[in-house]
Amino acid sequence: MQAIWRNEWVHEYETPWSIFEKLSFANRVSRDDIFKLSGNSIERNKINPKKGDRKIDLFSLRSFDESILEVIFGLNLVKFTQQSIQSLTKPLHSNRFPNTSWFSKHLRWCNQCISYGHHSWLHQFKLLEHCPFHNVKLEDTCARCNKNIPFLFSNRFFGNAFSCKCGFKFADFSSTLWENWDKKFKIVDSATLHWLSLSNTNQEDGRILILPEFGNLNILSVFHPYIAKKSFTKENNKISIDDFYYSTQFNKELYYNNVDTFQTVDRHIRKNVLWKHSNCIKQFWQLLKNDGEDFPDICPYAYAYVNWRKTLLKTERFYRSDIRKNDVARSGGRFGYELLTSAITDDIKLLLEEYVLKNNGEKINKDTLEWIQEQWTYRFSLIFFYECLKYSEDILVNDKKNTNWDKILMDTKANFKIAFKYQEVNVMSAKRINLMMYYENTIDTKIVEHQCPNHSLRKKRAISKMKSYVPARISIEYPKNYELINYVSSYIKKHDY
Repeated sequence: MQAIWRNEWVHEYETPWSIFEKLSFANRVSRDDIFKLSGNSIERNKINPKKGDRKIDLFSLRSFDESILEVIFGLNLVKFTQQSIQSLTKPLHSNRFPNTSWFSKHLRWCNQCISYGHHSWLHQFKLLEHCPFHNVKLEDTCARCNKNIPFLFSNRFFGNAFSCKCGFKFADFSSTLWENWDKKFKIVDSATLHWLSLSNTNQEDGRILILPEFGNLNILSVFHPYIAKKSFTKENNKISIDDFYYSTQFNKELYYNNVDTFQTVDRHIRKNVLWKHSNCIKQFWQLLKNDGEDFPDICPYAYAYVNWRKTLLKTERFYRSDIRKNDVARSGGRFGYELLTSAITDDIKLLLEEYVLKNNGEKINKDTLEWIQEQWTYRFSLIFFYECLKYSEDILVNDKKNTNWDKILMDTKANFKIAFKYQEVNVMSAKRINLMMYYENTIDTKIVEHQCPNHSLRKKRAISKMKSYVPARISIEYPKNYELINYVSSYIKKHDY
């Protein structure tokens, strides 16, 4: 193929996406034209029901003919791509997640890099949130249509070269053309440089235990100290992988451990943040009001607390018939790995499975599993509460037009960064496991100032004289008062989402 192309347009760690986009722009050819020329014979001959609707993987490039790509670009693009991916995931090689798990499935880019036609695998790497070349926050939604764009070779999601399907241009080369595409960028982020210097996961500071969605390079760098550390005797309290999956007794122990951790968080919040609002919580929880009157205004602090518990524990209703202390279920663990904090069960289980399976069938100290679970549960539960508190007044005023509790949960997960390292050491001829927890709090835990409708002592005392209107009680005391039943049902429906 006779094409306008220069070898210096390809940079270290560059993705095939920007390489193909540059080829498209410089030669005024479409992606379909590129694929017709460089796709392998099997893929080219497939019947495509919608013209231009191909969605081709940019990780393996298996739909392309390797030799043709090498003729076009002057390098083996397939091997170049594989080497880039492997270099970034090398410190994670003992992890059971596939390499592609560590990269975003939608396009992420740096506005400064893309202005020079450059897009890097470092931008797609989930453990990075800022461009390592310019230290600016990475973009992941189109500025015009506000959508995520799948990281694919596709006309379905992209328009002209370096453009979203909606027409938004990531970069405008109409005047400069390709004169700046050979610009070299230097990595300035120290955490990225440290990561790229690692050869394997057996480095002196321990093996890495992390999930793709919950880590970043900052907490894994030598510049970030561990937040908590605990040592365990390797030979004590040992369990097998079968115990983790099938032992009812062990799963109950993990469940009770989670209950105790949640109650610790709950007590901390009630004692240190909400100590002025215990009556407000009681009022909202038990649907208290005076006879013949509407329900009183809801305290934003109580609203945040009650819905924090409901969302985190995945309880069916926000209201309760009573508010006895420590009123939480202690019957879990009967059906495999369960947690009281149901909203984060799958996330913690995935991490614990990773830890168990990394031991290649050897028995492990069960206390290590409980400690990892405690650290995750405590820290996530606490920052999730602060996020609920931040938005509670807005939800009260605007219902769920701007946000809702489930969205707050997902946003909190997106900003929750935690990782563990562990190493086996010999102490006095005994083998021990040192576990270190690394955590980065990106959530503002400053207590938000809201206006409490029960701020006066008189109003607080008035709550104790109110009557509960939970459905079970009014069905007994007012079985035929349909107006009251409908009123209470409407109130519950408004706040029970």
